[in-house]
Amino acid sequence: MQRRLLSAALVLSTFLSIFVRTTLFTHSATALQIPSQSPVNGDMEQVVNVIIAGATGDLAAKYLWVTMFRLALQGKSTSRRTFRFFAGASDSLERGRIWHKNFFDEKFAERVCGVLEDNISAGQLKCREFLEMEFKQNVQYAPLRTKNNYRELGRRLAEANENFTSGSEEGRIVYLAIPPQFFLQSCELIHRYLRPQREETEAAAPFLRVVVEKPFGRDLQSAHKLATRLRTIYTVSLENGTFVTSIPDSDIYCFQNDELFVMDHYAGKPVVHAIRNYFQLNAAELHPFWNSNYIHDIRIEMTETATLQNRVRYFDSAGIIRDIMVNHLQLLLNVAVAPSFDPSIYSTAHSSDAFASRVHDAQIRFIESLHTPSQQMQQPVFVAQYDEYAAHYEAEMNQSIDESDHFTPTAAWIELASSLEEWRNTAFRLAAAKATAERLLSVTVTFRAGVFQAQQCFFAVIIQRALNANPSEGHRIEWSCDVSKVLPDLQLPSGWEYVDVDDQRVITSKKDDHGTATWELGNKPSAYDFLLREIVDGAIEHFADLDEVEAAWTLWTPVVNAAEATLDDRKYVSYPIGTSPWYSKPRSSETSQEFKEEL
Repeated sequence: MQRRLLSAALVLSTFLSIFVRTTLFTHSATALQIPSQSPVNGDMEQVVNVIIAGATGDLAAKYLWVTMFRLALQGKSTSRRTFRFFAGASDSLERGRIWHKNFFDEKFAERVCGVLEDNISAGQLKCREFLEMEFKQNVQYAPLRTKNNYRELGRRLAEANENFTSGSEEGRIVYLAIPPQFFLQSCELIHRYLRPQREETEAAAPFLRVVVEKPFGRDLQSAHKLATRLRTIYTVSLENGTFVTSIPDSDIYCFQNDELFVMDHYAGKPVVHAIRNYFQLNAAELHPFWNSNYIHDIRIEMTETATLQNRVRYFDSAGIIRDIMVNHLQLLLNVAVAPSFDPSIYSTAHSSDAFASRVHDAQIRFIESLHTPSQQMQQPVFVAQYDEYAAHYEAEMNQSIDESDHFTPTAAWIELASSLEEWRNTAFRLAAAKATAERLLSVTVTFRAGVFQAQQCFFAVIIQRALNANPSEGHRIEWSCDVSKVLPDLQLPSGWEYVDVDDQRVITSKKDDHGTATWELGNKPSAYDFLLREIVDGAIEHFADLDEVEAAWTLWTPVVNAAEATLDDRKYVSYPIGTSPWYSKPRSSETSQEFKEEL
């Protein structure tokens, strides 16, 4: 083993010469890659300081730290950009140091660099060298609970910048991996103590990018209050080149949309990125057919086999509608109707920011047009709960409940309509459920009979299926009929291919065709790999803005209220684990059967 390690070390110099050109991940077009790019700001090294609030929590442990390592390695390999990380949490400095030692252990090394075997590669050796010699050294724990903690972190950042003589600070990213109820307080303290200052030698201040992940509020009232306050606290005036808090309405510098990133991690899923690319490339061809004249309905469905065992504490206060439908399924519906937007939006003449702004405007226009059909106003949403939920609640919350008096939706279905002329006769059906027989996330667009010389034709996007599903089955874009005569010039999304070149109805992500030129680092890339790279680059296309968040809650708050009111009327369904909630028996004979039959 030692001889092999020495042999691997001897090839490091050769490896370094080709490392920049080596593709690290090839799972999909959106997988993390080492791109070819010029050094930032000439020969000057640039530092991006990343602060993670909630750095010791589940989200950070499962996704964020692996993603941060890849960002740092990519920055080191392809540009003169260095990442410094500050792990913020409520623990003391001493306990934080213990966390640092325990978390960044051999198990973490395997997650980012792969399991060590006898035939260790030069790439793995270099990866582990970077982990030990640079990444771990660049992760510092910072207590982040009180105002004084934020002030002290600001001082540490300033001190680190003063001691960094080989370059300058490019900007700061603050990722709030904390419960939504703490967003406001944290954002106020970030603005007051962590906003970077412009140096005398700099033309502009380093950037500030604050990341909050949905859910954003519990309803329209709370979301509006939070959004309004966030807009206000980032209203600042400029005095002698220094940002200070400002209350007056005149001479103000407003918080910019490119400083707040409202993230839905579904936007980073490879298939979601691919379908967006597909729609953009084919906007002109698809636009004439993406309306009520041709489309009967659009269905978004998410089902999971997993129960909520050991996750009740969070879920019980949210329910399936807040947790899944308001955020993830609304995002997918926005993507599904994108070909109906003005094709000029996708003109290459627009800058990336202008493009993102136009897309956001079109999405808000669509969201604001949505409503429940008038015939469903008495019961606009069908809700259900799996049988064992009460037992899972009692076990986790350590308290007994009366099963008949405790209801949290674990499944829901709703039909929406649009007041827009182009969508006046199309139904939008959204469904989500936990503890079902199948794991599935899909978008289905059903065309009216005869549109493509077929009795019925649908366009389907499979975003995820069972974990052990064949990749071509789990990630695919599919036309059920031959559309080549009507749409002969459809382009493929980047990194995707036809399953059968002679039958161009099914598209899937390309298989690895790079042979030995690839190097897979530990865990597969996640949606966070893609989205964090977008944040570093300042790209806002895949993130919501505050206006979009409020528009969504305007639609969904009455739906949530109607679902929560069903407990009083006993109009909900119970279903056994591993079955479909849509075909289960109601808890009350008064429950309407209309919704289940329409499914």
